[in-house]
Amino acid sequence: MKINDLICSVMLINLFFFSTHLQARHYLAEDDFFGESPVVLTVSRMHKPLQDSPASVSIIDRQMIRNSGAREIADIFRMVPGMVVGYHYGHSAAVTYHGLGNEWQGQLQVLIDGRSVFIPTFGGIPWSNLPLLLEDIERVEVTRGPNSVTYGSNAFLATINIITRHAAEDLGAKVSVTHDLDQDSEVRDLYFRYGDQHSDLDWRISGGIEEDDGYESLYDSKSLKKLNLRTDFLTAYNQFWTLQAGINQSTFNRGEGTETDLFRDEETVNSFQNLKWELIQNNATTTVLFTNTKQDVEDSFLSDSINQELDNRLGQNIFTGLTDLTLNINYDRVSNRTDLEIYQNRNINEKLSLLYGASTRLDKVESFYLFNNTDTHRVTTNRLFSSIEWKALNDLIIDLGLMLEDTNYTDNELSGRLSIIKKIHNQHSLRFVSSSAKRNPTLHQIMGDTRFDIEIPAGIFPFTQFPIISWAGNEDIQPATMQSAEIGLFSELLNRQLTTDVKVFSYEITDQFYKTTQHSVDALTGVPQRFYSMENSTSTSVTGLEVSLNYSPQHKKYRLYGGISTADADSSKSRYPRSYPELTAFTGGHVNIGTDHQLSTSLYYVDQLSWIDVSYELDSHVKLDLRYQYMINRKFDTKLEVTGFNLYEEYAEYTNQTLQQKSFLLRFSSRF
Repeated sequence: MKINDLICSVMLINLFFFSTHLQARHYLAEDDFFGESPVVLTVSRMHKPLQDSPASVSIIDRQMIRNSGAREIADIFRMVPGMVVGYHYGHSAAVTYHGLGNEWQGQLQVLIDGRSVFIPTFGGIPWSNLPLLLEDIERVEVTRGPNSVTYGSNAFLATINIITRHAAEDLGAKVSVTHDLDQDSEVRDLYFRYGDQHSDLDWRISGGIEEDDGYESLYDSKSLKKLNLRTDFLTAYNQFWTLQAGINQSTFNRGEGTETDLFRDEETVNSFQNLKWELIQNNATTTVLFTNTKQDVEDSFLSDSINQELDNRLGQNIFTGLTDLTLNINYDRVSNRTDLEIYQNRNINEKLSLLYGASTRLDKVESFYLFNNTDTHRVTTNRLFSSIEWKALNDLIIDLGLMLEDTNYTDNELSGRLSIIKKIHNQHSLRFVSSSAKRNPTLHQIMGDTRFDIEIPAGIFPFTQFPIISWAGNEDIQPATMQSAEIGLFSELLNRQLTTDVKVFSYEITDQFYKTTQHSVDALTGVPQRFYSMENSTSTSVTGLEVSLNYSPQHKKYRLYGGISTADADSSKSRYPRSYPELTAFTGGHVNIGTDHQLSTSLYYVDQLSWIDVSYELDSHVKLDLRYQYMINRKFDTKLEVTGFNLYEEYAEYTNQTLQQKSFLLRFSSRF
C-alpha cells in the first residue's frame, strides 16, 4: 500500500508539471563532469577541476562500479584508499575511513544527490536499507578527510556524495536479473527501469528486488523491495527543477536464538522526498534544496523465560523453579529528518569566487526502547557556511571555508579549512590543507534511557517491578573535535591519460566518545544495576600516507586504477589503534577483447584489524573478484555477465565466526 501511495503521489505531481508550459531543455551532461580535467562538486559545493580541489577526493565512476560486479552499495567503497568495508551480518554492512569502524558508524557524512541519509536514532548509515539502486548511480565522490566546514558535524572522517543519473540519460526500458550459480544459495536480484520525456520534462522510474540468505552460520537473510522516481524539468530558460522520491521495504532475519534475542523478522521502511531548484545566471548560481528522509522499524517480540538471567544478575537462586517470567521487548523506532538549505555560488571576478549559504534541519525520533517514553524527541540544527576561492596568481589558489553550526543541545560550533594550492607546470598541483571538524553526539548518547521493567510475582520482593537498565544518556557529553593537516600532490600525466594523487596526512581527535560501564543501585528497589553510557574520555592521533592512480588510455581498450593507504594510530584507549589496519590496498581495471568480450578484476587487501564493537582481532586478508562480460546485442545493450567473488581465499572481515566464501553470480541485462 505504501508503494502504491507513492506511485499515485508521483503521478499527480507529474500531471501538474506536464500542464506547465516548458521551454528549452538544458542539463549537465556526463561530459561536463568527465572532460579533459574531471570536475568535482562535493568538497566545497563549487564546481572545480580535480586539480583545484581544496581537499583530497576519490571518484568512483560508473565504469568502475560496473567492473567490480558489486551487488551491494557498500562494496564499491573498497575502491577508495583507506576505506574499510565489512559485514557484521549478511544484511548489515559497515564502512569506515582508516579506522574506528563499527556497525553504526556515526563519523561519516553520506549524501545522495546532496541529501543526508544519516539516521538520527543510533546514528550511522543503513547501507542495505537505502532506497537507492546501484544501476541508478552515475558516480560517487569521496572527500577523504574532515569536511565539517561544508556539511556539518557528521562530516568528520570523510564525506561520501552519491550522485545519481539525470533522467534524460535513461530513456527507454531496461531489465537486469542476477542469480547465484550455487543451487543452495538464495541470491535473487531483479532491477527494472523505464524512462521517457515529454517536451522538456524527463522522468525515470526504477525499482528492484534483492534477496539472499546471508552467512551460513547466522540467521541473517534479507529481502528488499525498492522503488525510485526522478523527474528533471525546466520552468524557465535558466531554472532547473529536480524532483526525487523513493521507498525501500525490507525484511531482515534477526536474533542469536537466546532467551532475550529470539530468531525473528525485522520489518523496515525507508522513504525519502527530494526537491531541488537551481537558478543559473551569468555570474551566480542559486540552489535551494528541500529533503525529507524517514525510517520506520518494526521489531518487537516476547522473550523466553528470563528466570535464570535474573538469578545470574542478582547472584542468587531466587527465580529458578518459579513460574516462567517473560519480557516484552520492543525495538520499534521511527526517525524523520527534514532539511532545507539555500546557497549561492558567485563569481566576483576572474580571480575571486564566493559561496555562501544557510541550512536548517529538524530531526525527530520516537522510540520507547531508546528513551523509555512515547514522546517525540526533536533536534534542530542551524548552519551558516561560506567558502571563498582566490586565485592570487596564475599558479596559486587560496581557498578558505568556515561553518558555524548550532543545535539545541550543543553550543555554537565553528569549523574551518584553509587550503593553499600551488600549480607546477600545469601538470601538478601541490596542496596544503589545514582543517578542523566537530562530531556531535546522537540523541541516544545524550538523552537515552534504555531499560526493561519485569513484572515480579507478589510476595517475593516488596516491589512488583524489577528494572533492568542497559543504557543511560549523558547530558554533559561534548562534541568530539578533530584537527587535521595534509600535504598532497595531484598530477596529470601522459596527456591526462594518467592521474596520480599522493597524500601525507596527520590528524588528532580529542574529547573522543567512549562507551563505559556504569554501576548504580536502583533507589526504589535497591536492585544493583550495570549499564553503559558515553563520555569524553580519550584522544587518538593518526599519521599516514595514501597513493592512488588511474590510467585510462585514449584508445579505451583497457583501464587500470588502484591505491594504497598506510595508517599509524596511537590512542589513550588500546582498542582504538587496533581498529586501524596498518595497510590497505586495492587495484582493479578491465580489458576489452575484441568488440564483444570484456574481462575485469578487483583485488583488495586489508591488514590486521579489530572493529571496535567486537572483541575479535582479524587476520589480514585478500579479496579477489573476477568478472567476464559478453555483449550479446550491442543495439539493445544486451549483456551476459559472470562474476566470481572471493576467489583467492575464504576470510573473516568482521568477526572470526563468519567467513566470506567463494561465490559466483550470473547477471543478464538488456535495454528495449
